[in-house]
Amino acid sequence: MKIFKMRKGFTLVEIIIVCGIATVFLGTAIMLFTNFRRGYSRSEGTAILMQEGALFVARLRTDLNNAVLIPDSPGGSSTQLNAGTDSLNFMVYNSHDAKAQPVVYRYLASDIGGSLFRREGTDNERELIKGHVASLTWQTNLERFIVPGSTSSGTMRLSIGLDIQLRIKSGSEKPFALKTSIFPARLNRQLNNP
Repeated sequence: MKIFKMRKGFTLVEIIIVCGIATVFLGTAIMLFTNFRRGYSRSEGTAILMQEGALFVARLRTDLNNAVLIPDSPGGSSTQLNAGTDSLNFMVYNSHDAKAQPVVYRYLASDIGGSLFRREGTDNERELIKGHVASLTWQTNLERFIVPGSTSSGTMRLSIGLDIQLRIKSGSEKPFALKTSIFPARLNRQLNNP
């Protein structure tokens, strides 16, 4: 009588099934990790752009609140705010030097993303936002409020409307917009109290 021993092992079919299941799990894990990393990078890029945009708006608001009118000549006109399509310049009172000096914001458009620069006085130009500006417009608005029946010339109010769109260089996300109106306090006081 022959005694057969049962060999314990895996058949080729069992090994192929296990390898297939492991491949599916590994592929799913890699896909989840890749999507998480891509989403994290996108979120991080958006957060950085929002921070740069907020810092730019805060810097512009501070400069405009310190903007002043400088008379060109006695009895003549005065130097005010000059806004163009690619630049915004005005005079700012510098308390450190106790004098007014020019501040220039310059927008340099580009196909891959524009940049925004700031120069104060004779200092070198500094880049505020590098290569992430999709579009930028600023416009000045001077309003005069006249009370009917009043003999005064009325109250004047100057405002600067800012519309900036920022985008991440990589990815297909739409640019996000920052819109605000800034009312330069010191300039408005000077306009109404010559």
